[in-house]
Amino acid sequence: GDSQQNLERAVGNVPGLGLAASNGTCFADPCRGQERLWQYLDFGVDWNAVKKVAMPIISKFTARTNGSFVKLSHSSIGWSYYSCDPEWGSLQASHLVTELGEALHSYDVRFVALKGIVEVVPRKGHKGHIVKKILEDARARSRHVDFVMCMGDDIADEKMFTSVINFSAGSEDENSYAFNVAVGKKPTNASFYVDDASDVGDILVALSGDMGLLNPQTSSDGSVASEDFFA
Repeated sequence: GDSQQNLERAVGNVPGLGLAASNGTCFADPCRGQERLWQYLDFGVDWNAVKKVAMPIISKFTARTNGSFVKLSHSSIGWSYYSCDPEWGSLQASHLVTELGEALHSYDVRFVALKGIVEVVPRKGHKGHIVKKILEDARARSRHVDFVMCMGDDIADEKMFTSVINFSAGSEDENSYAFNVAVGKKPTNASFYVDDASDVGDILVALSGDMGLLNPQTSSDGSVASEDFFA
C-alpha cells in the first residue's frame, strides 16, 4: 500500500475525492478547499515496536541487494526488490520473510509478497475493511448508493471485491449498480476484467464524460478503433 504523502502528491488536488492509503488502514474523506483530515483504523498493533524489531533486519537485506529499498507507511513496512535482479531479489525476499517471521512471531502481523515487494501488515487488516466503511458511510449520508466500481490487480484486492458483493447483496435499491473489475485475466471474485492498467485510466476518463481525453486504439492494419466501454 502506498503512503498518504504519495497519494496526496498524485491526486490530492482532485476536488471531492476521498483517499485511502496504506492498504486501507488510513483514510481521508472528500474535502473541498479545506485541509485533508486523515483518520486511522486500529488493528491493535504497536508499529513503533514492530519497526524497532524489523528495520535492522530489513536494512541488512537492503544493503546486500542492489536496487532494493524500504517503503514505510502508516501501518505497513515494505521492502521493494522490483528493480533488482529477479532471481537474486526473489531469493533474498524468501530469506527476509523467514527471518522476519522468526523475529516478529509474537506480534499480530502477517507478511504479504506481491509483485516485487514484501510487506509487513496487520494480521487483521485488509482492503475490504475500508471499502465496507466507505460504502456504509455513503449509504448513511445519502441513503442511496447508485453506482460502485471497484478495480484491483492482485490477490490483496479480492477482499475489496467481497465487500462490494456483500454490500450489493444487502441493498434493496433496484436502481443500484456495482461492478467489480479485475485488472488482468485471472481467477477472481470480480465479474469483469480489463487487460491492463492502461484500460483503467481509459475507463475512468470515459466515466468522467470527457471522451476527448481517451487515446484512440490503433489496430494492426493501422485503422483507429472506436470502443464503447459501457455498450
